[in-house]
Amino acid sequence: MSEHVRIGERTLGPGQPCFLAAEVGTTCLGDLDKALRLVAAAADAGMDACKFQLIDPGQLSDPGVTYTYRAGGETHVANMKEMFERLSFREDQWAAIAAACRERGLAFYATVDFLDGVDLLDRLGAPCHKIGAWDGTYRPLIEKIGRSGKPMFVDLGPTTLQEAEDVVAWYRAAGGSAVLFLHDFHTSEDTEYNLRAIQALRARWPWPAGWSAPGRDHDLDFAALALGAHHVEKRLILSRSEKAFHADESLEPGELREWAARVRHVERALGRAEIVPTRNDLAQSKLYYRSACTLVAVQAGEAFTPENLGGKRPGTGLGAARLPELWGRRAARDLAPDTLIGEGDLA
Repeated sequence: MSEHVRIGERTLGPGQPCFLAAEVGTTCLGDLDKALRLVAAAADAGMDACKFQLIDPGQLSDPGVTYTYRAGGETHVANMKEMFERLSFREDQWAAIAAACRERGLAFYATVDFLDGVDLLDRLGAPCHKIGAWDGTYRPLIEKIGRSGKPMFVDLGPTTLQEAEDVVAWYRAAGGSAVLFLHDFHTSEDTEYNLRAIQALRARWPWPAGWSAPGRDHDLDFAALALGAHHVEKRLILSRSEKAFHADESLEPGELREWAARVRHVERALGRAEIVPTRNDLAQSKLYYRSACTLVAVQAGEAFTPENLGGKRPGTGLGAARLPELWGRRAARDLAPDTLIGEGDLA
């Protein structure tokens, strides 16, 4: 059974609503106004958190490396360092974003990929940290987050089982409290999606397991819920016409609102892992279950047999499950055909 983990005002884990985070780290485009509008859109959609990205543009050893992405239905090539620089905010701007999240009842946190960024997020009051799929082997960063004592979200992506075990060991040894893995992949081959990894995460570690939605394929999100994901990320953009990294994989505000409502609908429908009839089924069972019923006229004192006593609807008489014990009993009175049997009809 997974432990419960607190993120801001929300509790993650068994019996709790799925924690829904809007991913806007690349779609805010480093524009404060866009970031604040995305925060508002996430809140209006009923999300629990708004997640950004705190990226160090100087992390690349080759400043000329490029990245190819899709936006507006077209393929674009960008200088990666320039792209990361474009996504940067000043600390006072980050403070405004964090405050906007809190005002709208959202948890504010970010994927961070450099050590000083952890300190910045702590100064901003982030209740947790996150590392991306490509930093699962960056031990100094993991240990730095562990020393903060805060829960740490981790995208899996290329992470092997041994690397995941290392992440947990480094983080816990540094003082960390909970590792919240998200099943995450970078492929278009559905035979490699391996969504049942969510169940493996729940079985192997004591913390709530999650799902990082790779695009707009809602079927996968609902499957993740059914497999037990306790937290889910979904990308949000103001308009897919914007030239933004991850634009084509993101939902627009109205779409996110509809998506969140559907997630809550599926979540409610999943219910509990037990067989419990609905109130309506129980009420209708009185109409449509079978009762012990005479098949022909039966005289007082005559024995009931399979030839004269069977099961017919409705289910307001003695239940048809009792027929074997009624056969051999005798009628207490004359009974017409199609008479539902009650206790008073038994001698």
